[in-house]
Amino acid sequence: MTTYLVATASAATTTAACDYLEPRLESTDEVYVLTVEEPEIPEATPSEFEEAQTRLTEVASVRTIRRRGHPDQVIVAFAREKDVDEIIMGPQRDAAPGFSTIGSTTRAVLNKVDAPVFVVPRTPPE
Repeated sequence: MTTYLVATASAATTTAACDYLEPRLESTDEVYVLTVEEPEIPEATPSEFEEAQTRLTEVASVRTIRRRGHPDQVIVAFAREKDVDEIIMGPQRDAAPGFSTIGSTTRAVLNKVDAPVFVVPRTPPE
């Protein structure tokens, strides 16, 4: 059994995480989809969760969680709490379209966890 954490702030990150996870999942795996709400950022909509529920629940156990706070702190605490085996994140929330770089949240998580962190590619706009 492998436990995955998808830390997402957008439907695009969730889609990319599903693309990455779908061929890897086994029936005993667990996937947590976590969105962290920040006071100055608009709340996530259900679309951040819907795709993971639709695509991954046929293969593995999927749970969606919404928490409030500083994203890096919440993600690290959640990963430790659930003894996550791998974290999947997006590159940077507000990067220019088609431009991928590691944002401050991803960088902070990378520096604070022992689990592998996979950064999904940013999909260019269509």
